[in-house]
Amino acid sequence: MKQSILSMLAVFTILFASCGGAKNVAGNDANISKLTGHKWQLIEIGGKEISTVTKRTLHLSLIPSESRYAVTGGCNTLNGAYSFTKKAGGIKFSQGISTMMACDDMEIDREVISAVTQTSKYAIEDEILVLYKGSTPLAKFKAVAADSELAGTWELDYIQGGNTPFNELFPQGKPTVNFDLNAKKVNGKGACNNYNATVEINGRNIKIGPVASTRMGCPGNGEGLYFETLQKVNVISVNGDTMTLIIGDVAVMRFARR
Repeated sequence: MKQSILSMLAVFTILFASCGGAKNVAGNDANISKLTGHKWQLIEIGGKEISTVTKRTLHLSLIPSESRYAVTGGCNTLNGAYSFTKKAGGIKFSQGISTMMACDDMEIDREVISAVTQTSKYAIEDEILVLYKGSTPLAKFKAVAADSELAGTWELDYIQGGNTPFNELFPQGKPTVNFDLNAKKVNGKGACNNYNATVEINGRNIKIGPVASTRMGCPGNGEGLYFETLQKVNVISVNGDTMTLIIGDVAVMRFARR
C-alpha cells in the first residue's frame, strides 16, 4: 500500500514538473518583453532588403493586452491574433483580417502576410527581430525608438465628445503636445493655457497624467475636455505624421505632426 502511494506521488510529481516546465519555456522567454515593447520596422523580406522592394515603411506591432498584432504602412493593414507556443521563441500568428485597398505594388503586402502567417518562431538580437519558419528566416525588422517616432510637436485635429464643432471648442487655436520620453514628461498648450504631465509608454500602452496647467480663463469648452480625455487614454498609435490616442479600442483623439 505504502509503495503504491509513493508510486502515485511520483507520477503526480513528474506530471506537475512537466506541466510547469512547458509553461515556463515560453513564459520565461526574456525576449517576450522586447517583442511586445517595441514597434518593429520591416527591413528585409524573403532575403531582399525592403528598400529594393517598396518605398513604403511597414511596421509590425504587438498588443499584449489583447494578444493581437497589426502590420501597418503597406497598401493594406493586417490585423490578427498571436500566441506563444511551448517551444522557446515559439510564436504563431493567425491569418487575420486585411483591408482590401488596391495599390500599384501589392506584392509586398502579399509577401508580408505570407511571412507573418508562416512564422513558427522568432529571435531578437541587437534590436533586430527575425521571424522564422523552422530554421528558414522569413522577414527581418528593426526596433523603432519611441522618442524618434514621437519627435516634434503634435497638433490636435479631432477629439471625441460633445456636439460642438471643433473650431468652437478651441476658438483660440488647436491644442498641442510634445513628448520628452527621457524625462517621462509631456507638455504643450491646451488652447490658451500651457500644461505639462507625466507620461509612461510601453509599446502601444500609454498613461498620461496628472495634468498641471496655468489658469487663464479661456473661451470655449474644449480645454477641459482635452485635459480630461488626455488623462484617460491608454493606447497610442503612430503612423507617419498621424498620431491616434485610444481608450480601449475607441479612437478619441487624433493629432498631426506640425
